[in-house]
Order: sequence, then C-alpha cells, then structure tokens
Amino acid sequence: MEKKKEESTEKEELTLQNVPKAVNYLINEIAEMRSVLEHIESQLGLGVDKHRPIDEDRAAEILGQTRNVIKKMVRAREIPYYDKGRKVYFFEDELVKWVEESRVKTWSEEYKKNKRLY
Repeated sequence: MEKKKEESTEKEELTLQNVPKAVNYLINEIAEMRSVLEHIESQLGLGVDKHRPIDEDRAAEILGQTRNVIKKMVRAREIPYYDKGRKVYFFEDELVKWVEESRVKTWSEEYKKNKRLY
C-alpha cells in the first residue's frame, strides 16, 4: 500500500494546489535519508564529532593498546598527539588516518603494481 502511495505521489503533476503536499513529502524523505545516513555514520564510526580532543585512555581503546603503550609512543613521537601544558590530547579522526596510512598492500596489489612496471 505504501509503495502505491509513493508511486502516485511521484506521478502526480505539480500544481499550485498540491505544492504544500509535495514539499511535505520531500521534507519527510530528506528527514528519513538523514536518519539513515546518521545510522550508517555511527555504524562506521564516522562523523563530525570525531574531531574532538580525546585522552590517552580513549586513544588506547581506539587503537587496541594499553595506556602505557600509548605513553611510550608519545615519548618516541611515533603517534600524532597534542601537548597542552601537562596534558596530552589526541583526535580520533587523526588516529584513524594515521593507522590507515600504514596499510600494507596485499600480494595481489603488489603483483599488479610490479606487472605494470615491466
């Protein structure tokens, strides 16, 4: 039944009388799409809220390390961090990007790359 309603709405000719109905339909569709996108972002761990300062404990949780390992990486400057006074901060999105930059290519990818060189 819902499918029939959608099809009839799509096929209706836009007139001055049904503009409010069409606008309301579009607003509802956009709200539904926004809800779906927010759900997908949360499932994938994406979103604008990822660029906020986090502490060593949260950084350790994200990277699957202990707090001591994170502190050691900071001292060795092996990980992107910020030093504000006596407190160390990280940004979640920067940590994820840092991990992604160290991706190791599969054998298949290496083979394709080497094959193109010859």
